[in-house]
Amino acid sequence: MSRRVRVHRRGESGAAAVEFALVMPILFLAVFGIIQYVMFFNDSLNVRQGVREAVRMGVVRNFPACGAETTDTGRLRCQAKLQINAVTGTAYVKVVTPTTWAKNNPLIVCALVKSNGAIGVLPMPNGGWIRSTTQMSIEQDATPLPTGASTQDTLPAGAPAYPC
Repeated sequence: MSRRVRVHRRGESGAAAVEFALVMPILFLAVFGIIQYVMFFNDSLNVRQGVREAVRMGVVRNFPACGAETTDTGRLRCQAKLQINAVTGTAYVKVVTPTTWAKNNPLIVCALVKSNGAIGVLPMPNGGWIRSTTQMSIEQDATPLPTGASTQDTLPAGAPAYPC
Protein backbone atom coordinates (compact mmCIF):
# COMPACT_ATOMS: atom_id res chain seq x y z
CA MET A 1 0.00 0.00 0.00
CA SER A 2 1.37 3.35 -0.95
CA ARG A 3 0.72 6.44 0.97
CA ARG A 4 0.39 9.84 -0.54
CA VAL A 5 2.25 12.50 1.17
CA ARG A 6 0.88 16.01 1.00
CA VAL A 7 3.37 18.73 0.92
CA HIS A 8 2.21 22.20 1.85
CA ARG A 9 4.40 24.97 0.71
CA ARG A 10 4.54 27.87 3.06
CA GLY A 11 3.62 31.26 1.68
CA GLU A 12 1.34 30.07 -1.16
CA SER A 13 -1.89 29.87 0.76
CA GLY A 14 -4.06 32.72 -0.44
CA ALA A 15 -1.92 33.50 -3.50
CA ALA A 16 -4.83 32.74 -5.82
CA ALA A 17 -7.09 35.08 -3.84
CA VAL A 18 -4.55 37.88 -4.10
CA GLU A 19 -4.13 37.35 -7.86
CA PHE A 20 -7.91 37.28 -8.25
CA ALA A 21 -8.22 40.54 -6.29
CA LEU A 22 -5.61 42.19 -8.52
CA VAL A 23 -7.20 41.07 -11.80
CA MET A 24 -10.90 41.60 -10.97
CA PRO A 25 -11.05 45.41 -11.26
CA ILE A 26 -9.58 45.28 -14.74
CA LEU A 27 -11.82 42.37 -15.73
CA PHE A 28 -14.95 44.08 -14.39
CA LEU A 29 -14.08 47.32 -16.18
CA ALA A 30 -13.63 45.43 -19.45
CA VAL A 31 -16.86 43.43 -19.08
CA PHE A 32 -19.01 46.39 -18.04
CA GLY A 33 -17.38 48.61 -20.68
CA ILE A 34 -18.33 46.07 -23.35
CA ILE A 35 -21.90 45.93 -22.04
CA GLN A 36 -22.10 49.74 -21.99
CA TYR A 37 -20.89 50.11 -25.58
CA VAL A 38 -23.22 47.34 -26.78
CA MET A 39 -26.16 49.25 -25.30
CA PHE A 40 -24.91 52.50 -26.88
CA PHE A 41 -24.61 50.92 -30.32
CA ASN A 42 -28.02 49.28 -29.91
CA ASP A 43 -29.48 52.73 -29.25
CA SER A 44 -27.64 54.04 -32.33
CA LEU A 45 -29.23 51.39 -34.52
CA ASN A 46 -32.67 51.98 -32.97
CA VAL A 47 -32.43 55.73 -33.64
CA ARG A 48 -31.42 55.26 -37.28
CA GLN A 49 -34.11 52.63 -37.96
CA GLY A 50 -36.79 54.51 -36.00
CA VAL A 51 -36.23 57.75 -37.90
CA ARG A 52 -36.26 55.89 -41.21
CA GLU A 53 -39.54 54.15 -40.35
CA ALA A 54 -41.15 57.39 -39.19
CA VAL A 55 -40.25 59.36 -42.32
CA ARG A 56 -41.50 56.43 -44.41
CA MET A 57 -44.85 56.60 -42.59
CA GLY A 58 -45.02 60.32 -43.34
CA VAL A 59 -44.28 60.18 -47.07
CA VAL A 60 -46.92 57.50 -47.67
CA ARG A 61 -49.35 59.12 -45.19
CA ASN A 62 -49.73 55.93 -43.19
CA PHE A 63 -49.42 56.63 -39.50
CA PRO A 64 -51.99 55.93 -36.80
CA ALA A 65 -53.12 58.12 -33.93
CA CYS A 66 -50.47 58.42 -31.26
CA GLY A 67 -51.00 59.47 -27.67
CA ALA A 68 -52.83 62.75 -27.24
CA GLU A 69 -51.40 64.27 -30.43
CA THR A 70 -54.06 65.91 -32.60
CA THR A 71 -51.99 67.25 -35.52
CA ASP A 72 -50.50 65.10 -38.25
CA THR A 73 -46.98 66.37 -37.63
CA GLY A 74 -47.42 65.76 -33.90
CA ARG A 75 -48.60 62.20 -34.57
CA LEU A 76 -45.64 61.64 -36.89
CA ARG A 77 -43.25 62.95 -34.22
CA CYS A 78 -44.90 60.68 -31.63
CA GLN A 79 -44.62 57.66 -33.96
CA ALA A 80 -40.94 58.41 -34.47
CA LYS A 81 -40.38 58.29 -30.71
CA LEU A 82 -42.22 54.97 -30.50
CA GLN A 83 -40.19 53.56 -33.38
CA ILE A 84 -36.89 54.70 -31.85
CA ASN A 85 -37.63 53.04 -28.49
CA ALA A 86 -34.24 53.94 -26.98
CA VAL A 87 -32.98 51.54 -24.33
CA THR A 88 -30.91 53.95 -22.27
CA GLY A 89 -32.01 57.42 -23.29
CA THR A 90 -34.83 59.78 -24.20
CA ALA A 91 -35.62 60.54 -27.83
CA TYR A 92 -36.06 64.13 -29.06
CA VAL A 93 -37.61 64.31 -32.53
CA LYS A 94 -38.07 67.07 -35.12
CA VAL A 95 -40.26 66.86 -38.25
CA VAL A 96 -39.59 69.33 -41.09
CA THR A 97 -42.20 69.60 -43.83
CA PRO A 98 -41.60 71.15 -47.27
CA THR A 99 -43.04 74.53 -48.22
CA THR A 100 -45.55 72.81 -50.52
CA TRP A 101 -46.84 69.28 -50.14
CA ALA A 102 -46.34 67.61 -53.50
CA LYS A 103 -44.80 64.44 -54.84
CA ASN A 104 -41.00 64.40 -54.86
CA ASN A 105 -40.68 67.21 -52.29
CA PRO A 106 -38.64 66.20 -49.23
CA LEU A 107 -40.00 65.29 -45.82
CA ILE A 108 -37.30 65.29 -43.13
CA VAL A 109 -37.34 63.63 -39.73
CA CYS A 110 -34.37 63.90 -37.39
CA ALA A 111 -33.74 62.78 -33.84
CA LEU A 112 -31.35 63.12 -30.95
CA VAL A 113 -31.01 60.59 -28.16
CA LYS A 114 -28.85 61.07 -25.09
CA SER A 115 -27.42 57.67 -24.25
CA ASN A 116 -25.17 56.98 -21.30
CA GLY A 117 -24.91 53.28 -22.06
CA ALA A 118 -26.98 52.61 -18.90
CA ILE A 119 -23.88 51.87 -16.83
CA GLY A 120 -21.80 55.03 -17.13
CA VAL A 121 -18.45 53.29 -16.62
CA LEU A 122 -16.71 54.72 -19.70
CA PRO A 123 -17.18 57.97 -21.64
CA MET A 124 -19.44 57.71 -24.67
CA PRO A 125 -18.68 59.00 -28.18
CA ASN A 126 -20.02 62.54 -28.87
CA GLY A 127 -20.83 62.97 -25.20
CA GLY A 128 -23.43 60.21 -25.51
CA TRP A 129 -25.55 62.07 -28.08
CA ILE A 130 -26.79 59.93 -30.95
CA ARG A 131 -27.98 61.85 -34.04
CA SER A 132 -29.90 60.67 -37.07
CA THR A 133 -31.59 62.41 -40.00
CA THR A 134 -33.57 60.87 -42.81
CA GLN A 135 -35.06 62.61 -45.82
CA MET A 136 -37.45 60.96 -48.27
CA SER A 137 -39.54 62.19 -51.18
CA ILE A 138 -43.27 62.56 -50.67
CA GLU A 139 -45.28 59.85 -52.41
CA GLN A 140 -48.86 60.85 -51.57
CA ASP A 141 -50.32 64.16 -52.80
CA ALA A 142 -53.67 63.73 -51.07
CA THR A 143 -54.36 65.27 -47.66
CA PRO A 144 -51.00 66.90 -47.02
CA LEU A 145 -49.37 67.52 -43.70
CA PRO A 146 -49.16 71.20 -42.73
CA THR A 147 -46.42 72.66 -44.89
CA GLY A 148 -43.57 75.08 -44.46
CA ALA A 149 -43.13 74.42 -40.76
CA SER A 150 -41.51 72.07 -38.37
CA THR A 151 -42.56 70.52 -35.11
CA GLN A 152 -40.05 69.46 -32.53
CA ASP A 153 -39.50 68.39 -28.96
CA THR A 154 -37.83 70.88 -26.66
CA LEU A 155 -34.23 69.88 -26.11
CA PRO A 156 -32.77 69.81 -22.60
CA ALA A 157 -30.17 72.37 -21.53
CA GLY A 158 -26.73 71.59 -22.89
CA ALA A 159 -28.01 69.42 -25.75
CA PRO A 160 -26.57 69.93 -29.24
CA ALA A 161 -28.84 71.37 -31.94
CA TYR A 162 -31.01 69.09 -34.06
CA PRO A 163 -29.11 67.70 -37.05
CA CYS A 164 -31.74 69.00 -39.49
